[in-house]
Amino acid sequence: MNVSLNIATDPRPIPEGASIYSRKVARSGHISYEGRPYFISKNLAGQYIRFMVIEGRLIVDAAIPLHKEYPLC
Repeated sequence: MNVSLNIATDPRPIPEGASIYSRKVARSGHISYEGRPYFISKNLAGQYIRFMVIEGRLIVDAAIPLHKEYPLC
């Protein structure tokens, strides 16, 4: 499934000619693009990541959102 991101709401600049995609990272830590698996990280399993394809390169741009809260007792 190809899911294009809305680059209008993303503050990061996108190089001209780049194609932007989103994929869910499998439990094995891989994503698939054009039928080929690419290992990303098992730590991102289940998360959606963004990547771009430009000039024959696949570039992964992943951030792990983290929110923790501890009682201060």
